[in-house]
Amino acid sequence: MTAPSPDTIAALMDAGGEMPVRVVPGARVEKAAVENGALKIWIRTAPEDGKANKAVIELLAKIISVPRSNVEIIKGLTSRDKRVRITLNPLK
Repeated sequence: MTAPSPDTIAALMDAGGEMPVRVVPGARVEKAAVENGALKIWIRTAPEDGKANKAVIELLAKIISVPRSNVEIIKGLTSRDKRVRITLNPLK
């Protein structure tokens, strides 16, 4: 899988840890890239019953090496264009 570095992804986030994500479900290969100031993620999963959203969260968490619970889709649950919040240093 090809993906930008965690530092590149962190640079896309605003002060609240939010960033735009464009999703391409049903892709042949899973990958991620930065395009037009947003992270674009290709996933194999079809967009049905929230499965694609779950796959996006899992892939993004894997790329930036954080637990899945630190990645949350806050806008665009039924859209290809999403707003994602990532907590890099959760409060304990």
